[in-house]
Amino acid sequence: MRLVAFAGALLMSACVTPPKPRPVDDPQPKPVVIDTPAADLQLELHRALEAFVSSSEARKFDAVHALLSKSLRDRYTPALLARDFDADPYARERVARIKAKATQPLTVDGDRASLEWAPGRSLRLVREGEEASSWRIASME
Repeated sequence: MRLVAFAGALLMSACVTPPKPRPVDDPQPKPVVIDTPAADLQLELHRALEAFVSSSEARKFDAVHALLSKSLRDRYTPALLARDFDADPYARERVARIKAKATQPLTVDGDRASLEWAPGRSLRLVREGEEASSWRIASME
């Protein structure tokens, strides 16, 4: 009789379904959240930077002049920009170094941004207006 009871208990225990395993804390990878405003801002800055570099390389000083901040536009004319560019033996090298760093993120502080193109040297931009194309070159220190 004991054998029958033991066999019955054994069979009964085999029929019991084990509890479902608890899911691991969210096994799905979490999506990467991209800060769209920051990404858009970097895109705006890089467009201004690329326009400045390509216009400088092509010696299109009317276009370079339009990309400068108001304070620089008030001090320079396209002809003066061309003269200074030709007179400076390092102008082309500076533009080439800026171009080489142009894919890096710019540092942004409100309506100002900068790109370090050499140790201790920065290209500075300033926002003049609300449009995406309102970033202007403020200095090349």
